Amino acid sequence: MSKAYDIIVIGGGHNGLTAAITLARENKKVLVLEKRSMLGGIAAGEEFHPGYSTTGLLHDTSGVRNRVIKEFTLEKFGLKTKQGKPTVGLLSKQGDCLPLSNDVEATAAAISKFSAKDAAGYRDYMAFISAIRPFMKNLLDEQPPDLSALGTKQLWGLLKKGLALKRLGKKTMMEFLKVAPMSVADFLNEKFETDFIKAGIAAPALYGSFTGPWSSYTTLNLLMLECLAGEHIIGGPQALIAALEEAAKNAGVDIKTNAPADKIVLDAGRKVSGVKLADGETFTAPVVASSCTPQVTFYDLLQPNQISYALEHAVKHYRSRGTTAKVSLAVNKAVTFNGVGGLEFYRTGNSFDDMERAFDPAKYRQSSAEPLLDIHVPTVSKPNLAPAGHSVISILVHFAPFNLKDGWHDETKKKLFDSVMKTLESYSPGIASSVVGSEVLSPADLESRYSLTNGHIYHGEEAVDQIITRPFPLCAQYATPVSGLYLCGSGSHPGGGITCMPGYLGAQTILKNC
Repeated sequence: MSKAYDIIVIGGGHNGLTAAITLARENKKVLVLEKRSMLGGIAAGEEFHPGYSTTGLLHDTSGVRNRVIKEFTLEKFGLKTKQGKPTVGLLSKQGDCLPLSNDVEATAAAISKFSAKDAAGYRDYMAFISAIRPFMKNLLDEQPPDLSALGTKQLWGLLKKGLALKRLGKKTMMEFLKVAPMSVADFLNEKFETDFIKAGIAAPALYGSFTGPWSSYTTLNLLMLECLAGEHIIGGPQALIAALEEAAKNAGVDIKTNAPADKIVLDAGRKVSGVKLADGETFTAPVVASSCTPQVTFYDLLQPNQISYALEHAVKHYRSRGTTAKVSLAVNKAVTFNGVGGLEFYRTGNSFDDMERAFDPAKYRQSSAEPLLDIHVPTVSKPNLAPAGHSVISILVHFAPFNLKDGWHDETKKKLFDSVMKTLESYSPGIASSVVGSEVLSPADLESRYSLTNGHIYHGEEAVDQIITRPFPLCAQYATPVSGLYLCGSGSHPGGGITCMPGYLGAQTILKNC
């Protein structure tokens, strides 16, 4: 007879592990089921060529909340962090590389070599970020209000958020209300004049989205990323997973890998009673927390007659148009971009016009001939990712649509690889001759390997309507219409990326309700 648990968590990525630890620390008997042979999901470090490994699908760990690190005492399990966002080199086609660091004055001094106006604009920009950061963190690091049942408690919560906005002061409040709906191009054009600097700052607001720089509300995406960035993790995402795994075991969490969930089991009263694996083994529990995408949770793990028409309609219209591919390169030398080496992160973009041209083909189910590249060159010694003197280049490629008109197969992946290498060569001449191995993961590959619906790296687009009530109003507070079933993945508030907050806040909701 299968072992009974209080709660089963489906998915052993950063959010699933975070949820499991949060629950186990409150004396709940928790089981984590992971379909792959390793934990981590999109944060798992993997070998892609003999002797060469990446630190995870995604690169940026500056969104991991300090609150989680401290509460779980992850330092005790080997986690090491460094204050602030890591320095990133902004690349131009003219051969420039601007180091954008956590030090505002150092960055402003570097910008002044290109434009005194832009140096002043950067100080103003960062002062605005600092002013709104407490409000944004308060908004996104708490459970969202229940807008479907506006009683006294919910209205008081909304009032407190309104008062927090007012406490920014009239000038800052009016500036925030003005710029949040703007396109990131319009917003940054007001502050900067140098094209590649504007493009480099704006780029993360477009990652994982179906938008270009002239799309409305992309400024809101940029402000969220800037305000929520804190210390980053030494060793990248896989170092986070290693610490979370040890913390989970220490908290008493049972972990089962190579355990793909087949169905969430409901009893005669349509309440959760457990999870059945693909091999037929069943584990019982009155509560299941899914860190999978909403589509996988409701379409793959439940029977069609187990969800209402309203829920099915909401899932169907939840937008998850994946536009990101991953290219990993094994290189037999140390690498530089525009003559600058020693940084772990680089971004291309060059200008808003170039960025818009990169996005345009996605609207017509075509891949960009000159994509935006989010480049990670991890330090190979800690962890040991490549032979001494060699490099790993891990690249997130934007824009490569999941629903490619010609479909994703060897030929179209080769075409994508060639466009990436051509773009890369313009910033690092001769790099192609140094490549000794590679891996290309199309959005279709991301769906297959990581169960990312449509290959979307954030479990769904982070447009304004899918941020406020994420993923949709019926499940905006982690609980679902299926009794005992909760969401705790990146498809829930406050969204995607490596942050741990959907898992943490989802678990808090379970503890309140159970």
